Amino acid sequence: MTTLTTSPTAAPSAQDALWDRARAVIPRGASSGHRVGWDQVLVRTSGAHVWDADGNRYVDYLLAWGPIVLGHCDPRVNEAVTKAMATCDLTGIGPQYGEIEVAEIICEVMPCADRVAFCTSGTDATMHATHLARAATGRRKIIKFHGAYHGWSDVVAVGSARADSTPESPMQTPNGGGLHPESLGDVILVEWNDAAGVIAAFAEHGPQIAALITEPYIHSFGCVPAEPGFLELMRTSCTDNGSVLIFDEIKTGFRSAIGGYQSICGVTPDLTAFGKAVANGFAVAGIAGRESLMGYLGAYTGERATIDGTYNAAPYAMAAARATLEVMRSEDIFGRLYALGQEVRTGLQQAADAAGVPVTVTGLGSEWAVYFQPTAPRNFREALRSDGQAYGRWHAAMVEGGIVQPAFPNGDRRLCAATSQADVAQTIEVAERAFRSCA
Repeated sequence: MTTLTTSPTAAPSAQDALWDRARAVIPRGASSGHRVGWDQVLVRTSGAHVWDADGNRYVDYLLAWGPIVLGHCDPRVNEAVTKAMATCDLTGIGPQYGEIEVAEIICEVMPCADRVAFCTSGTDATMHATHLARAATGRRKIIKFHGAYHGWSDVVAVGSARADSTPESPMQTPNGGGLHPESLGDVILVEWNDAAGVIAAFAEHGPQIAALITEPYIHSFGCVPAEPGFLELMRTSCTDNGSVLIFDEIKTGFRSAIGGYQSICGVTPDLTAFGKAVANGFAVAGIAGRESLMGYLGAYTGERATIDGTYNAAPYAMAAARATLEVMRSEDIFGRLYALGQEVRTGLQQAADAAGVPVTVTGLGSEWAVYFQPTAPRNFREALRSDGQAYGRWHAAMVEGGIVQPAFPNGDRRLCAATSQADVAQTIEVAERAFRSCA
């Protein structure tokens, strides 16, 4: 992973000391793998900006991998959370405070949502969605796409990006050590945008396929849309074979549109997993779907898929979600996100072209990817051909100019509603210098 640094010869800093303390008590220094490898320790956030322990300010395009849609520490969201904490905190009886209201809103705005159930993370949501599909169909096999990440449960943690992934790596590879090897046998891997592969998988395994799970717009390895008719093929194939179509909208839900990408593409899944963007980053995720499928959620029986968790629909998270959704419904958040996103994508592509660097900028709405290759990838293997060394040089120069974004070549980045025109101008100006430096 490329290391963020403002000066490779700088004297030990406050954040060096913090990393030393962290590594002494936490494996590798942080409790989430993607946070390791940075020099920065962030100590303050506000709007579109973050500050490290040495006082450096950055424009944040990582945004915790997507859930910060309104902006860091949004006062409307934080005020709602503070009020909820003082009114009714965590209980173990009935619906949590605010749970009903948030579920009602999601059922109004998301096409597939007849019913909604909440959990705490994207991994929980995708795991429960696959459990539901298996409980409802009595089948075991799951189709997923090569390179797509759907969380860390053994059910789907196969065939996505690893640090050692190459264009030649086999698709049928566990995402990490310790995953149950028998899970591989129940996961069918297909390359993204491979219509013939989807047809062949259903032809061979149709009566055994419980579900097909996919991001409707791929962000697992950047920004790669489905080709015309590909999502429709999935919908038809699942319907014809009695399988469940699951959309993983952890990143697209409540960011590409309040109703998710499904409200844009016109293809409605049977189940949707969504995540923290619904609450501007507070710890909540969930499953939305058809009543006939969601009815298989129960507790402690052999026929129903159990969903249980002390922190599911915690009152603080529900307050954050309610406030976030109210802002999204009352303001033109998505119009602003789309306009600024297009401005950034255009500016970055023009900067790369002017520097003579073979780069392709792709994206949707508020999100984009920067591939150091002359054409946009159609799938994971093509995305892995991006020039990692050139990207690393460009990335370091961007950080030097105060821009935070993913540290690996296939990462997706995004802006938030608090991102300003000045932030965009700074980003493009820094990118122009950075592209020239790696030409």
